[in-house]
Amino acid sequence: MCQLRVIGQKGELCCYCLFLRSHDGYRADSDGVLLPDGPTSRYASQQMVFDDLGKGVLDNAFKGYACSLFAYGQTGSGKSYSIMGYGPNRGIVPIICEELFRRIGQNSDKDKKFQVTFSMMEIYNEQIRDLLSKGQSDGKYLQLRQSPDNGFYVQSLTQVPVGSFKEIEQRMDQGTAKRTIAATNMNATSSRAHTMVTLIFDQFQGSENTNGSRKRSVINLIDLAGSERAGLTGATGDRLKEGANINRSLSALGNVISVHSCVVLTKTIMIAAISPADINYHETLSTLRYADRAKRIKNKAIINEDPMEKLIRELKEENERLKKSLQTTELPASVVTKDMSSEEIEKVRRQLREEMTEKMNANLAELEAQNQQTYERKLAQARKEAAEMAIQSLSKEDKTENLSKNKPYLSNLNEDPQLSGVIRHFLVHKTTGIGRKPPTEADAKDQKVHWVTLQGLGLADQHALLIRHGKTGAEVELRVAPGASKMTKVNGVPVKESITLQNRDRILFGRFISRHRVCCDCVLIVVS
Repeated sequence: MCQLRVIGQKGELCCYCLFLRSHDGYRADSDGVLLPDGPTSRYASQQMVFDDLGKGVLDNAFKGYACSLFAYGQTGSGKSYSIMGYGPNRGIVPIICEELFRRIGQNSDKDKKFQVTFSMMEIYNEQIRDLLSKGQSDGKYLQLRQSPDNGFYVQSLTQVPVGSFKEIEQRMDQGTAKRTIAATNMNATSSRAHTMVTLIFDQFQGSENTNGSRKRSVINLIDLAGSERAGLTGATGDRLKEGANINRSLSALGNVISVHSCVVLTKTIMIAAISPADINYHETLSTLRYADRAKRIKNKAIINEDPMEKLIRELKEENERLKKSLQTTELPASVVTKDMSSEEIEKVRRQLREEMTEKMNANLAELEAQNQQTYERKLAQARKEAAEMAIQSLSKEDKTENLSKNKPYLSNLNEDPQLSGVIRHFLVHKTTGIGRKPPTEADAKDQKVHWVTLQGLGLADQHALLIRHGKTGAEVELRVAPGASKMTKVNGVPVKESITLQNRDRILFGRFISRHRVCCDCVLIVVS
């Protein structure tokens, strides 16, 4: 499927093809949901994308197939919008997750049970970050491993059991917050990293008999980083390195697609996001060629169905061997006497066989129950952790709401709406410092300055001060340190010494841009 996004006035539109879907030509309803604007509109709503692609992913997952869906295209072409979505316009990932649990809830077979495990990771500059790990893991990256049984996998990746769509939403919010912090610290943006959501969906059938089986489907939903040409973007330094790593990884994926023209492991769907602007002609052509290579894959996916567990299978085999042994060999001398008739011997043989079979079935049921309890314990633990995080989040939200009514604050903005407004630094103190490194106690002239540490290019160790004035502290003065004026701008104009900030002023601290609002319920927002 190709999705088309009009970039505005950067170039004239190309001709539409019949199979193209567009991100433009929409109208918003009262809830903010974007819908096609009239019968001639080619706008692809999020529901349309799910109907075309997401339903097929779920149908195959319930059949036991492994499924992958990834979005490919240049930066700004609408990949993240289609995969994750923004606000009320949810993308294919949250819709698939919600629909998955809706279908599970409709199951009426008591002998059928379901287990869902959720994981979320990010690949930036060829380094893998776990977005669901506990605590701060900045600078700690995961390793990609390979094993004969599992193939390629990410070692120590957090996999959380989930029992509802609400629990997945909580985990996605956790992952988004971690993405934001990492993007700010690394001076990166969402378009510079690959984001991957994985759902492991297990279906257990016949839990109370010896024919129990399991279907396992691994659903990979991937938002690839945007491809781009260095000559077109003018990228240098870190941005050039990022672009090189992104293009290298995307090229490797393309080579894999070309070599493995016959795939037997998974059903794969590609969303090709393109721009019709003339300035992006070469990128659009490259994306379409990439899609053409992917189209040549011949899927021969197989259902991932196997016995419950290896031990259960071994017990079944042992059960059959015992039955055969009892039918073909003599009984032990301890249970047979010389004066027993053939009928009595057969009766004893039959009783022993029945007892053994009953015992084996009981062992199978116990093992299956233990397997289920193991998952239930993990799910209970995950829910306990989620509840604790929710309580902490509510506590923070209450404090944030109370502070935001009286205090200005710093909050991040990002080109990705999902990552905006996640980080907040309240200007509680009269003077707040901005810089890479606060002064030592010996060097500090004013011990009452509260420092906010930011890491990025163009930032001095003690870059600037934000000083609150007036009875309510609503007036905020920006005072720049000597030598930092060139890298400090308000609304695009360099600040020589100091300036009083107005509502919604945009401030540049090195590579960090801020947007200022000061009054009741107003904010001072920092953009990375």
